[in-house]
Amino acid sequence: MFAVVVAGSRLDGPLDPSMLRSADLLVAADGGADALLTLALRPHVLVGDLDSISPDARDALRAAGVEMVELAVAKDETDTEVALRLAVDRGADRIAVCGGLGGPRLDHLVALLLLLTAPWLAGRDVRLVDRRHEVFLARGDAAIEGRPGDLVSLLALTPEVEDVRTEGLAYPLRGESLHQWAGRGVSNELLGERARVTHGRGELLVMRYREMEEART
Repeated sequence: MFAVVVAGSRLDGPLDPSMLRSADLLVAADGGADALLTLALRPHVLVGDLDSISPDARDALRAAGVEMVELAVAKDETDTEVALRLAVDRGADRIAVCGGLGGPRLDHLVALLLLLTAPWLAGRDVRLVDRRHEVFLARGDAAIEGRPGDLVSLLALTPEVEDVRTEGLAYPLRGESLHQWAGRGVSNELLGERARVTHGRGELLVMRYREMEEART
């Protein structure tokens, strides 16, 4: 089952309507509901303490009978974490998270990146996406798909990631370790439309960056 979670961070551009409409489960985390309503889309579920959603959006969703999971302001999880747990509990095995990479809260961004390592997300394909980025855990063996020239960074989320090997990247890795304290895996490049990375023990974050066409002109 494919789920999309729309978080409440600042967007770098419009959401992808085709991806949103393809979701079996569409979850808005608090202010993420406003971004959906600008596309005339309603989430299946609204999750959050409702401190960042606009009053108009909140009232419109309530009037439409959208399911709401209202959280306390003082809590131990972020709204996005609760939204992800809800998606997992309802059977999602593929999850895209939109609106989680744009800030302005750097602490929320770092927390979301680290959340990818949660044990309860093991075995599920979870990707943080916006117009420029796709971010996910390699989990031992991963395909990286994009356009030739897209930048790819491989970052260790544990002190060491062992035996990292790549195919289809401009600067190959042939069994080296990547370390949490070093930038060895930053700014590689896709040679074609598809590459592959495998690794041994450790948690490896894959970040693909796509330059937008308007930035090239």
